[in-house]
Order: sequence, then C-alpha cells, then structure tokens
Amino acid sequence: MYISKEFSHYKTLMILCLLVTSSCACNFLPVRAYQARGPQESKERFSGKGLRITEFLDGSPAQSAGLKRMDIIFRYGDFEIVDDASFFAARDTYENGREREIPIVVSRDGKALRMVVGPGRLGIITNEYGPVAYQFSSLMMRLDGQREIPQYQRDREFKGGYIPEEKILDEARGIIDQAERESTLTPTQILVARIYMIPDDASPEDLKRQSELLAQLVSTQPASYLIMLGQDRFFEKKHHRAAVECFKRHLEVHPDDVSIRLNMGLAYYQLRMFAEAEAAADYVLDHQLGLSDHGHEVAYNVKAMGLLSRGDYSGSIFFAEKAFEIEQCHCDILIVLLAAAQTGDLQKLAEASHRFQQALPEEFENGKLQLTALEAYALVKSDQRPRARLLAQQWKDTDRVEGRLKSYWKIYPGGSDVWNNWNELTRN
Repeated sequence: MYISKEFSHYKTLMILCLLVTSSCACNFLPVRAYQARGPQESKERFSGKGLRITEFLDGSPAQSAGLKRMDIIFRYGDFEIVDDASFFAARDTYENGREREIPIVVSRDGKALRMVVGPGRLGIITNEYGPVAYQFSSLMMRLDGQREIPQYQRDREFKGGYIPEEKILDEARGIIDQAERESTLTPTQILVARIYMIPDDASPEDLKRQSELLAQLVSTQPASYLIMLGQDRFFEKKHHRAAVECFKRHLEVHPDDVSIRLNMGLAYYQLRMFAEAEAAADYVLDHQLGLSDHGHEVAYNVKAMGLLSRGDYSGSIFFAEKAFEIEQCHCDILIVLLAAAQTGDLQKLAEASHRFQQALPEEFENGKLQLTALEAYALVKSDQRPRARLLAQQWKDTDRVEGRLKSYWKIYPGGSDVWNNWNELTRN
C-alpha cells in the first residue's frame, strides 16, 4: 500500500546515502494550542473512502487528540476526505485560516467518531483506504520490488517467481481503466497512478506522455500534496522523473530547502542527468545553506559525480575524498577509484583501494570482481594491456561476469567503460 507521511520531506531519506540537514528541526512547525476533548460518537456516515492511519510520528498531535492506528479519516473540518489530495487541500485551508480547533471524523470499529485537532500537521503516516487503491498498490509494490533484482539474477535465482513487467503493468492498467469507468478512484488517484506506471527507463513516447500528466498534476494540486508525492510516492520508490517535477514546484516557493534540493540532485544523477545533479549541489554549496556533516557528504558526493561525468577527474577525486572523510560510504570511494582508473593513475588507485579495504572490509571483499575489473581498466589506460589480460583470465570461469559488472558500475559516469574493457580483454 502506498504510504504518505505528513512530515514527508522532513523525514530521513535514503538513495545511496541518508540525508539529514541541520535545518530539519526547524521544519517541524509547532501546532497551535487546542483543547483535546476525546472521541465523541458522530452520526456522519462513512462513505468507504478516506485515509487510514498506519503510524504516528513522535510527539504526534493526532495521537494526543485521541486518534488511533487503523482509524480512517473521512472528514476534516468542512471537507470530505477521500484521498491524499483532498486531505492536503483541507489541511492547507485551515492551516492558513484563523480556526484554532478543527473537527475531524474517523471510522473506527464500524463507528464514526468525532475529535478535535489543531491546525497544521497531525504527525501521522497514512495510506489511501479502499479495495481498488489497495489492489493497485499491491501490484506496484510487486513491480518496484522486482526492479530491485539485478538483471542478471532474474532468469536464475528468481526464475519462476519473476513476473514480466509488462504483464504486471497490463493488469494495473486494467484496474485503473475500470476504476475510471466506475469512479471507484478519484480523478487525482487515477492521474497519479498513470504517472506511476511509467518507469524512468520507459520509451520516449511514454516519457512524453508522463511529462504531460505531470504538468497536469503540478498545475492543479496544492504544493503540500505535491511535496508529499515527490518524496514518499516517487523519490523513495525510485520514480525519479516524477519526483524531480514535484521537487521543482516545491523549490519555486522554498528555494533554500536543503533536503529537497539535494534529493533532487540525487534523483537527477539516478537519471544520469549529471549536469542538473551538479547544479543542485552547487546551489547548496554556493549559497552556504545550513548543512550537517551528513548533508555535506551528500552535497560532495553529488558534486563529485557531476565532475566525473564531464571528465574533471582531479576535481571529482577532491570532492569524493572530502565526502569519504565524513562518512566513509562506499559510493564515495568508488568515485575516487573510477576517476583514478580513467586516467590510468595506478598509484592513486592502489591508495584508494587500500582505504576502501581498511574502512569497509566486508564491502571490499564482496566487490573483488568489480574492483579487479576496474584495475584491469586502469592498466589498459596506462598501456599495460598484457597485465590487464592476465587479471581478466583469473576470472574467466566466473558466472555471469558482465551482468555483475553492469549491476555494480551502471550508476557511475563512465561505468560502462569498465565492463566494455573487460569484454575486450576476455575476447582477445
């Protein structure tokens, strides 16, 4: 089931590295005081649609007001709640008004209960309630989970359990088409679903269609809803094109939101849009926005990737080493190794490999094949092809080498050079 978090873009996130900035605490806006009176029975009728509470965040005002896990919110003030979009629109209306108490109605154990909350964030994690929404969400969870399986493992380790993507998407499209005909999902839910069904690596025609759908979404929905979608629905689930469009809209209003700016940079380089990724890091660094050590690590990592993509190997090494000094993440030292290999700098390669092994021995050991392929590439770049060929021969009986190398190096600019060089060495 899709999960939405009211504090979405202030929670800790992960793509390669977790992002935490020193400004996060300021973004948890205090909720104005109100008098909690506890649940009271209501005569309002539950329509069968709403938001189910699955979790409370620390210090949740909703929990203090008497709400519980599995409650289904179906009214907020004067607004009927049928999906995430209607909830965020309602919350924005009262957050910007003068009301200090907002009635909220939930379905609990077959009864409608009325409570009073203050304006602003409730501190809840929810999903859109309804059988059709859950059915579609289940399919997308299956699809997203399968996409985490490396390509070279899908026909063997997961043979029999792996369902072709197009088969899942055909079923999902059928659910959404039927929901549109029967109005079992809201127009916004249908719009978001159609966006979600188009992956980042779709055909140019599908990506053009997704761009049109995203333009419609961004132009018609409140910013608070869009940033929740951008973070929780798209970014965390690795639908980076959709995430970027939501982030861009948010940054028009909040240009100095460090977490979103850097997450946009991470999303861009997952899309191999390295110039845009580097620009996001440059904005944060040039404007001297408040960053924790971890925030600096992410900014330096994104900057290093951008420099690597345009062949500035010394600059890339400089920023990647700065990032590695902060957190010793493998994603940083691999940039150093790849940049050194691109220039045939065997001394730098050996030095960085030693640092990798000392700091992260288990990850170093698990990546022996991939690092050997990188060494072979560096040897070729330094005109030592015979030595490189000997290295490759030592792994000639290893299963599915090319698939393993592609899975490991595919995200890095120039990563394809590593496996192409390996293939040439093993053929000759």
